Amino acid sequence: MSYESHAVLVALVGVILGFGSADSAHEANSNITTVTCLRGDKVQLYKHSHKFEEVQCRHSVRGNVRATDKECGRESGRIYQIGYPVSRTEWITLISTCYVPAEGRTLYTRHTLYGEEIKYASKAKYRPAWSPSGQYENITASIAYQQVYQKGTLSRILGSSILANNFINNNSFFAKGHLSPHADFILASAQFSTYFYINAAPQWQKINGANWKSIESTVRNLGKFYGTLEIITGTHGILALFDKQNNPHDIYLGQRNTLPVPKYLWKIVLNKATQEAIVFIILNNPFIEAVNDEVFCENICEQVGFDKTSWKDPSSGLVFCCTIAEFQKVVKTAPKLDVSGVLVQQSLLWEPSLLNVV
Repeated sequence: MSYESHAVLVALVGVILGFGSADSAHEANSNITTVTCLRGDKVQLYKHSHKFEEVQCRHSVRGNVRATDKECGRESGRIYQIGYPVSRTEWITLISTCYVPAEGRTLYTRHTLYGEEIKYASKAKYRPAWSPSGQYENITASIAYQQVYQKGTLSRILGSSILANNFINNNSFFAKGHLSPHADFILASAQFSTYFYINAAPQWQKINGANWKSIESTVRNLGKFYGTLEIITGTHGILALFDKQNNPHDIYLGQRNTLPVPKYLWKIVLNKATQEAIVFIILNNPFIEAVNDEVFCENICEQVGFDKTSWKDPSSGLVFCCTIAEFQKVVKTAPKLDVSGVLVQQSLLWEPSLLNVV
Protein backbone atom coordinates (compact mmCIF):
# COMPACT_ATOMS: atom_id res chain seq x y z
CA MET A 1 0.00 0.00 0.00
CA SER A 2 1.36 3.43 -0.90
CA TYR A 3 1.76 6.14 1.70
CA GLU A 4 -0.86 8.25 -0.08
CA SER A 5 -3.50 5.50 -0.23
CA HIS A 6 -2.81 4.61 3.39
CA ALA A 7 -3.53 8.20 4.36
CA VAL A 8 -6.84 8.15 2.51
CA LEU A 9 -7.86 4.87 4.15
CA VAL A 10 -7.10 6.02 7.68
CA ALA A 11 -8.96 9.28 7.14
CA LEU A 12 -12.01 7.30 6.03
CA VAL A 13 -11.74 5.03 9.07
CA GLY A 14 -11.66 8.03 11.35
CA VAL A 15 -14.68 9.66 9.81
CA ILE A 16 -16.82 6.55 10.00
CA LEU A 17 -15.88 5.12 13.34
CA GLY A 18 -14.90 7.97 15.58
CA PHE A 19 -11.63 6.76 17.10
CA GLY A 20 -10.52 7.32 20.64
CA SER A 21 -7.33 6.20 22.37
CA ALA A 22 -6.45 5.73 26.01
CA ASP A 23 -4.67 9.07 26.50
CA SER A 24 -7.12 11.11 24.44
CA ALA A 25 -10.43 9.60 25.47
CA HIS A 26 -11.56 12.87 26.97
CA GLU A 27 -11.35 14.40 23.50
CA ALA A 28 -13.15 11.55 21.73
CA ASN A 29 -16.75 12.34 22.62
CA SER A 30 -17.75 13.04 19.02
CA ASN A 31 -18.94 10.66 16.34
CA ILE A 32 -16.46 12.30 13.95
CA THR A 33 -12.72 12.04 14.49
CA THR A 34 -9.86 12.80 12.12
CA VAL A 35 -6.82 10.52 12.01
CA THR A 36 -3.84 11.61 9.92
CA CYS A 37 -1.00 9.41 8.66
CA LEU A 38 2.50 10.38 9.68
CA ARG A 39 5.28 7.92 8.80
CA GLY A 40 5.40 4.15 8.87
CA ASP A 41 2.82 2.87 11.37
CA LYS A 42 2.44 6.26 13.11
CA VAL A 43 -0.74 8.31 13.00
CA GLN A 44 -1.71 11.64 14.52
CA LEU A 45 -4.78 11.80 16.72
CA TYR A 46 -5.67 14.93 18.70
CA LYS A 47 -2.16 16.37 18.18
CA HIS A 48 -0.55 13.21 19.57
CA SER A 49 1.40 10.51 17.75
CA HIS A 50 0.28 6.88 18.15
CA LYS A 51 0.93 3.53 16.57
CA PHE A 52 -2.00 2.70 14.34
CA GLU A 53 -2.79 -0.57 16.16
CA GLU A 54 -3.06 1.36 19.45
CA VAL A 55 -6.00 3.38 18.17
CA GLN A 56 -9.17 1.72 19.40
CA CYS A 57 -12.89 2.24 18.91
CA ARG A 58 -14.57 3.22 22.15
CA HIS A 59 -17.79 1.51 21.09
CA SER A 60 -18.69 -0.94 18.36
CA VAL A 61 -20.54 0.63 15.45
CA ARG A 62 -23.37 -0.91 13.43
CA GLY A 63 -24.88 0.62 10.36
CA ASN A 64 -28.46 1.77 10.09
CA VAL A 65 -30.97 2.17 7.27
CA ARG A 66 -32.71 5.31 6.10
CA ALA A 67 -35.28 5.66 3.34
CA THR A 68 -35.10 8.41 0.75
CA ASP A 69 -37.65 9.81 -1.70
CA LYS A 70 -35.43 9.05 -4.70
CA GLU A 71 -37.00 6.72 -7.25
CA CYS A 72 -35.08 3.92 -8.95
CA GLY A 73 -35.64 0.78 -10.98
CA ARG A 74 -37.91 2.48 -13.53
CA GLU A 75 -39.80 4.14 -10.66
CA SER A 76 -40.80 0.82 -9.08
CA GLY A 77 -38.26 1.12 -6.27
CA ARG A 78 -36.92 3.65 -3.80
CA ILE A 79 -33.36 4.27 -2.69
CA TYR A 80 -32.64 3.05 0.83
CA GLN A 81 -29.22 3.80 2.29
CA ILE A 82 -27.25 1.60 4.65
CA GLY A 83 -24.78 3.75 6.53
CA TYR A 84 -23.92 5.75 9.61
CA PRO A 85 -25.64 8.75 11.20
CA VAL A 86 -22.75 10.84 12.52
CA SER A 87 -24.76 13.90 13.52
CA ARG A 88 -28.29 15.25 13.24
CA THR A 89 -27.59 16.51 9.73
CA GLU A 90 -24.77 14.30 8.47
CA TRP A 91 -25.04 10.76 7.16
CA ILE A 92 -22.34 8.60 5.57
CA THR A 93 -23.61 6.01 3.09
CA LEU A 94 -21.91 2.63 2.86
CA ILE A 95 -24.37 0.86 0.53
CA SER A 96 -27.23 2.27 -1.55
CA THR A 97 -30.07 -0.12 -2.30
CA CYS A 98 -32.89 0.12 -4.82
CA TYR A 99 -35.66 -1.56 -2.88
CA VAL A 100 -39.35 -2.27 -3.52
CA PRO A 101 -40.68 -2.40 0.06
CA ALA A 102 -44.18 -3.74 -0.64
CA GLU A 103 -42.66 -6.77 -2.42
CA GLY A 104 -39.59 -7.26 -0.24
CA ARG A 105 -37.54 -7.17 -3.43
CA THR A 106 -34.13 -5.53 -3.81
CA LEU A 107 -33.51 -4.58 -7.43
CA TYR A 108 -29.87 -3.65 -6.91
CA THR A 109 -27.26 -2.32 -4.50
CA ARG A 110 -24.25 -0.05 -5.08
CA HIS A 111 -21.02 0.20 -3.12
CA THR A 112 -17.37 1.12 -3.58
CA LEU A 113 -14.64 -1.52 -3.51
CA TYR A 114 -11.26 -0.13 -2.40
CA GLY A 115 -9.27 -2.75 -4.21
CA GLU A 116 -5.75 -1.65 -3.30
CA GLU A 117 -6.59 -1.79 0.40
CA ILE A 118 -8.69 -4.96 0.45
CA LYS A 119 -5.73 -7.10 1.52
CA TYR A 120 -5.82 -5.22 4.84
CA ALA A 121 -9.48 -6.12 5.45
CA SER A 122 -10.58 -7.29 8.87
CA LYS A 123 -10.58 -11.06 9.34
CA ALA A 124 -13.14 -10.95 12.14
CA LYS A 125 -15.04 -14.24 12.33
CA TYR A 126 -18.07 -12.82 14.12
CA ARG A 127 -21.28 -12.69 12.05
CA PRO A 128 -24.16 -10.57 13.33
CA ALA A 129 -27.81 -11.51 13.06
CA TRP A 130 -29.55 -10.26 9.94
CA SER A 131 -31.51 -7.06 10.52
CA PRO A 132 -35.02 -6.38 9.15
CA SER A 133 -34.48 -2.61 9.29
CA GLY A 134 -35.96 -0.98 6.18
CA GLN A 135 -38.47 -3.76 5.52
CA TYR A 136 -42.23 -3.41 5.74
CA GLU A 137 -43.82 -5.02 8.79
CA ASN A 138 -45.64 -7.54 6.58
CA ILE A 139 -42.29 -8.90 5.30
CA THR A 140 -41.06 -11.56 7.74
CA ALA A 141 -37.77 -12.54 6.14
CA SER A 142 -36.41 -14.06 9.34
CA ILE A 143 -39.15 -16.69 9.15
CA ALA A 144 -39.29 -17.05 5.37
CA TYR A 145 -35.62 -18.03 5.15
CA GLN A 146 -36.03 -20.89 7.64
CA GLN A 147 -35.73 -24.24 5.86
CA VAL A 148 -38.83 -25.74 7.43
CA TYR A 149 -40.83 -22.72 6.24
CA GLN A 150 -39.27 -22.93 2.76
CA LYS A 151 -40.36 -26.56 2.50
CA GLY A 152 -43.92 -25.66 3.44
CA THR A 153 -43.93 -22.75 1.01
CA LEU A 154 -42.81 -24.87 -1.93
CA SER A 155 -45.24 -27.63 -0.98
CA ARG A 156 -48.07 -25.10 -1.17
CA ILE A 157 -46.90 -23.49 -4.43
CA LEU A 158 -46.15 -26.77 -6.24
CA GLY A 159 -48.96 -28.77 -4.68
CA SER A 160 -46.65 -31.57 -3.62
CA SER A 161 -44.72 -32.23 -0.42
CA ILE A 162 -42.63 -34.80 -2.30
CA LEU A 163 -41.45 -32.18 -4.79
CA ALA A 164 -40.84 -29.75 -1.94
CA ASN A 165 -38.65 -32.33 -0.20
CA ASN A 166 -36.67 -32.81 -3.40
CA PHE A 167 -35.93 -29.10 -3.58
CA ILE A 168 -35.56 -28.26 0.13
CA ASN A 169 -33.39 -30.53 2.27
CA ASN A 170 -30.10 -30.48 4.15
CA ASN A 171 -28.16 -30.09 0.91
CA SER A 172 -30.53 -27.79 -0.96
CA PHE A 173 -32.24 -24.66 0.31
CA PHE A 174 -32.47 -20.90 -0.21
CA ALA A 175 -29.74 -18.89 1.49
CA LYS A 176 -29.61 -15.17 2.17
CA GLY A 177 -27.41 -14.20 -0.77
CA HIS A 178 -25.44 -11.03 -0.07
CA LEU A 179 -25.69 -8.47 -2.85
CA SER A 180 -22.97 -6.13 -1.52
CA PRO A 181 -20.82 -8.79 0.15
CA HIS A 182 -19.21 -8.80 3.57
CA ALA A 183 -15.72 -9.40 2.16
CA ASP A 184 -15.75 -6.33 -0.10
CA PHE A 185 -15.32 -4.08 2.93
CA ILE A 186 -12.21 -3.38 4.97
CA LEU A 187 -13.42 -2.51 8.46
CA ALA A 188 -15.18 -5.01 10.69
CA SER A 189 -17.93 -2.48 11.38
CA ALA A 190 -18.53 -2.06 7.66
CA GLN A 191 -18.54 -5.82 7.13
CA PHE A 192 -21.12 -6.25 9.89
CA SER A 193 -23.24 -3.51 8.30
CA THR A 194 -23.88 -5.68 5.24
CA TYR A 195 -26.21 -7.93 7.26
CA PHE A 196 -29.52 -6.30 6.37
CA TYR A 197 -32.24 -8.20 4.55
CA ILE A 198 -32.52 -5.35 2.05
CA ASN A 199 -28.94 -6.24 1.04
CA ALA A 200 -29.84 -9.85 0.20
CA ALA A 201 -31.86 -11.99 -2.16
CA PRO A 202 -32.99 -15.63 -1.94
CA GLN A 203 -30.30 -17.72 -3.62
CA TRP A 204 -29.81 -21.48 -3.73
CA GLN A 205 -27.11 -22.34 -1.20
CA LYS A 206 -25.29 -24.62 -3.66
CA ILE A 207 -24.95 -21.60 -5.98
CA ASN A 208 -24.20 -19.09 -3.23
CA GLY A 209 -21.29 -21.19 -1.97
CA ALA A 210 -19.96 -22.05 -5.42
CA ASN A 211 -20.02 -19.82 -8.51
CA TRP A 212 -21.52 -16.76 -6.81
CA LYS A 213 -18.65 -16.89 -4.33
CA SER A 214 -16.28 -17.28 -7.29
CA ILE A 215 -17.69 -14.15 -8.94
CA GLU A 216 -17.22 -12.18 -5.72
CA SER A 217 -13.61 -13.35 -5.46
CA THR A 218 -13.00 -12.48 -9.12
CA VAL A 219 -14.31 -8.96 -8.51
CA ARG A 220 -11.99 -8.42 -5.54
CA ASN A 221 -9.04 -9.63 -7.62
CA LEU A 222 -9.98 -7.07 -10.27
CA GLY A 223 -9.99 -4.46 -7.52
CA LYS A 224 -6.49 -5.45 -6.40
CA PHE A 225 -5.28 -4.72 -9.93
CA TYR A 226 -7.43 -1.77 -11.02
CA GLY A 227 -7.84 -0.06 -7.64
CA THR A 228 -11.10 1.59 -6.65
CA LEU A 229 -14.15 0.14 -8.40
CA GLU A 230 -17.86 0.79 -8.25
CA ILE A 231 -19.85 -2.41 -7.76
CA ILE A 232 -23.55 -2.65 -8.64
CA THR A 233 -25.24 -5.94 -7.80
CA GLY A 234 -28.82 -6.85 -8.53
CA THR A 235 -31.59 -9.27 -9.36
CA HIS A 236 -33.67 -9.95 -12.46
CA GLY A 237 -36.79 -11.98 -13.09
CA ILE A 238 -38.46 -14.55 -10.86
CA LEU A 239 -37.43 -18.19 -10.59
CA ALA A 240 -40.03 -20.70 -11.79
CA LEU A 241 -40.16 -24.33 -10.69
CA PHE A 242 -42.34 -27.02 -12.24
CA ASP A 243 -45.09 -29.07 -10.61
CA LYS A 244 -45.91 -32.72 -11.36
CA GLN A 245 -47.90 -31.69 -14.44
CA ASN A 246 -44.87 -29.75 -15.71
CA ASN A 247 -46.57 -26.41 -15.14
CA PRO A 248 -44.25 -23.55 -14.10
CA HIS A 249 -44.87 -21.63 -10.87
CA ASP A 250 -43.13 -18.45 -9.77
CA ILE A 251 -41.43 -18.90 -6.41
CA TYR A 252 -41.91 -16.45 -3.53
CA LEU A 253 -40.61 -17.16 -0.04
CA GLY A 254 -42.99 -14.72 1.64
CA GLN A 255 -46.76 -14.63 1.84
CA ARG A 256 -48.87 -12.67 -0.65
CA ASN A 257 -46.21 -12.83 -3.37
CA THR A 258 -43.45 -11.20 -1.35
CA LEU A 259 -39.75 -12.06 -1.20
CA PRO A 260 -39.54 -13.27 -4.81
CA VAL A 261 -36.71 -15.65 -5.65
CA PRO A 262 -34.77 -14.07 -8.53
CA LYS A 263 -34.15 -16.02 -11.71
CA TYR A 264 -30.84 -14.23 -12.17
CA LEU A 265 -28.40 -12.32 -10.00
CA TRP A 266 -25.91 -9.98 -11.63
CA LYS A 267 -22.88 -7.90 -10.72
CA ILE A 268 -21.57 -4.88 -12.64
CA VAL A 269 -17.92 -3.92 -12.13
CA LEU A 270 -17.21 -0.32 -13.18
CA ASN A 271 -13.79 1.30 -13.28
CA LYS A 272 -14.77 4.97 -12.97
CA ALA A 273 -11.24 6.08 -13.87
CA THR A 274 -11.70 4.73 -17.40
CA GLN A 275 -15.49 4.18 -17.52
CA GLU A 276 -14.88 0.58 -18.54
CA ALA A 277 -17.26 -2.03 -17.17
CA ILE A 278 -18.38 -5.63 -17.35
CA VAL A 279 -21.36 -7.47 -15.93
CA PHE A 280 -21.36 -11.02 -14.59
CA ILE A 281 -24.74 -12.81 -14.56
CA ILE A 282 -25.55 -16.04 -12.74
CA LEU A 283 -28.59 -18.24 -13.33
CA ASN A 284 -30.17 -18.97 -9.95
CA ASN A 285 -31.33 -22.49 -10.83
CA PRO A 286 -29.09 -25.48 -10.07
CA PHE A 287 -31.72 -27.93 -11.39
CA ILE A 288 -31.99 -26.67 -14.96
CA GLU A 289 -30.66 -28.84 -17.77
CA ALA A 290 -31.32 -26.88 -20.98
CA VAL A 291 -29.47 -23.60 -20.45
CA ASN A 292 -28.92 -22.19 -23.95
CA ASP A 293 -32.19 -20.24 -23.94
CA GLU A 294 -31.36 -18.74 -20.54
CA VAL A 295 -28.28 -16.79 -21.73
CA PHE A 296 -29.78 -13.48 -22.87
CA CYS A 297 -26.68 -11.87 -24.40
CA GLU A 298 -23.53 -12.84 -26.26
CA ASN A 299 -21.40 -14.51 -23.60
CA ILE A 300 -18.04 -12.69 -23.67
CA CYS A 301 -16.50 -14.35 -20.59
CA GLU A 302 -13.81 -16.17 -22.56
CA GLN A 303 -13.11 -13.21 -24.83
CA VAL A 304 -12.25 -10.95 -21.90
CA GLY A 305 -10.25 -13.45 -19.87
CA PHE A 306 -12.81 -15.05 -17.54
CA ASP A 307 -12.62 -18.60 -18.85
CA LYS A 308 -13.57 -20.58 -15.76
CA THR A 309 -14.68 -24.16 -16.31
CA SER A 310 -16.81 -24.19 -13.15
CA TRP A 311 -18.85 -21.24 -14.46
CA LYS A 312 -20.27 -23.52 -17.17
CA ASP A 313 -21.79 -25.90 -14.59
CA PRO A 314 -25.49 -25.10 -13.99
CA SER A 315 -25.54 -27.10 -10.75
CA SER A 316 -23.10 -24.55 -9.29
CA GLY A 317 -24.78 -21.62 -11.04
CA LEU A 318 -24.33 -21.00 -14.77
CA VAL A 319 -22.32 -17.79 -15.25
CA PHE A 320 -22.13 -15.63 -18.36
CA CYS A 321 -20.72 -12.18 -19.09
CA CYS A 322 -22.32 -9.31 -21.01
CA THR A 323 -21.35 -5.92 -22.29
CA ILE A 324 -23.25 -3.16 -20.50
CA ALA A 325 -25.07 -2.23 -23.70
CA GLU A 326 -26.42 -5.75 -24.24
CA PHE A 327 -27.27 -6.16 -20.57
CA GLN A 328 -29.26 -2.92 -20.37
CA LYS A 329 -31.43 -4.00 -23.30
CA VAL A 330 -32.78 -6.82 -21.12
CA VAL A 331 -32.51 -5.69 -17.49
CA LYS A 332 -34.49 -2.47 -17.54
CA THR A 333 -34.40 -1.96 -13.76
CA ALA A 334 -30.60 -1.65 -13.65
CA PRO A 335 -29.15 1.87 -13.43
CA LYS A 336 -28.18 3.40 -16.76
CA LEU A 337 -24.44 3.62 -17.28
CA ASP A 338 -22.46 5.41 -19.97
CA VAL A 339 -19.33 3.31 -20.45
CA SER A 340 -16.32 3.62 -22.76
CA GLY A 341 -15.59 -0.08 -23.18
CA VAL A 342 -15.31 -3.50 -21.58
CA LEU A 343 -13.33 -4.13 -18.40
CA VAL A 344 -11.08 -7.12 -19.05
CA GLN A 345 -9.25 -9.62 -16.89
CA GLN A 346 -5.88 -8.07 -16.10
CA SER A 347 -3.79 -10.72 -17.86
CA LEU A 348 -5.28 -9.66 -21.21
CA LEU A 349 -3.72 -6.23 -20.82
CA TRP A 350 -0.38 -7.88 -21.50
CA GLU A 351 -1.76 -9.89 -24.44
CA PRO A 352 -3.87 -7.36 -26.37
CA SER A 353 -3.83 -9.59 -29.46
CA LEU A 354 -6.12 -12.00 -27.58
CA LEU A 355 -8.75 -9.34 -26.96
CA ASN A 356 -11.60 -9.32 -29.46
CA VAL A 357 -14.47 -7.38 -27.97
CA VAL A 358 -16.22 -4.49 -29.62
